[in-house]
Amino acid sequence: MAKRMERLPQAAFFDIDGTLFDSERLWAEALSLVFEELGARQSPARLTALTYGLAWPDAYAALRQAFLETLAGISLHQLGHRLCLQFDALFALAPPVIAPAANLLRRLQAAGVRCAYVSGSPRRTIETNLSRSGLKRLLDSAISVPSDDMARGKPFPDGYRLACERAGVRPETAVAFEDSGVGAQAALAAGIGRVCVCPPPGAPEQRYPAGVHRLASWDAAFPKEDLP
Repeated sequence: MAKRMERLPQAAFFDIDGTLFDSERLWAEALSLVFEELGARQSPARLTALTYGLAWPDAYAALRQAFLETLAGISLHQLGHRLCLQFDALFALAPPVIAPAANLLRRLQAAGVRCAYVSGSPRRTIETNLSRSGLKRLLDSAISVPSDDMARGKPFPDGYRLACERAGVRPETAVAFEDSGVGAQAALAAGIGRVCVCPPPGAPEQRYPAGVHRLASWDAAFPKEDLP
């Protein structure tokens, strides 16, 4: 059970894929379709095992290592462009919003907590899909950090440190919501005061570092009397 916070955080940072959206599976399905286009289809399960929770540059590096012949001559940008086209089409069919996480976001924002995202996905994809899902107005784009703004992705702390800098808050006064082990590691390394994880059903088993609060549900992130 998560510890009770003495007060609400000054800022709340949400991961996107696997936290606000059950979209890690969509990325894997989209990537499988890209590999099919390349004549070497791979199963979504195998691709998920290779890339879950990673920022795109790190996921690309893992894919290059595993499928060097298939991806020979295909750059990070080229593969990413093809992947985003497939992903956007799948997402548009039915935005996979994780309702308890979205409700938590609404409650925090209504309570006056500054909310933003720190994600390994590109800004264009994130902003488009937040608009489609009706969540865009709840997250402050000015302090959010997509993969475009990170020199190094998760598990490095760069994204969370930048988000705190943009929000003008000390890391220990913020909370982070994640689903993956690498995301939780990044938030802890940045000094985020409280890191909560609640992976969606079907997510691969993750190893979480010490100090992470594993929640049974996003509804349990804060007591009702602290966050109506």
